[in-house]
Amino acid sequence: MKKAKRAIPFRRGTAVAAALATAGLLSAGAGSAAAESSAPADAQATGYWRAYESTGFSGKNALFSGSTGACIYVGAGWNDAVRSARTRAPARVELWDSANCTGGAITIDSEGYSSIGAWVSSYRVTYP
Repeated sequence: MKKAKRAIPFRRGTAVAAALATAGLLSAGAGSAAAESSAPADAQATGYWRAYESTGFSGKNALFSGSTGACIYVGAGWNDAVRSARTRAPARVELWDSANCTGGAITIDSEGYSSIGAWVSSYRVTYP
């Protein structure tokens, strides 16, 4: 049975993310990237997504995170190496062709894309 997607209002999601970040519970695993920002921590929400080296959400993988709106390079080890990806619900993330979030893009959610060509270089969290 497929679970229905549930939207969390932006204010509530931001408050929850800020509270968890303050408690130190929002830490990404090895190979993750973090956004740098001058905005206060409580003003930004964090979204997460997982990249896989093989199609079908298999093989070596890494968890990435970022603050909403920040463009983040995936790093030399993952540049053009992402073959499938999905987010942690309710996040939505844009995967971009160029390192500066330009060129072609797709938007992934918790269902993800199970087959991606060799082109992902950066990402931007659009909804936490």
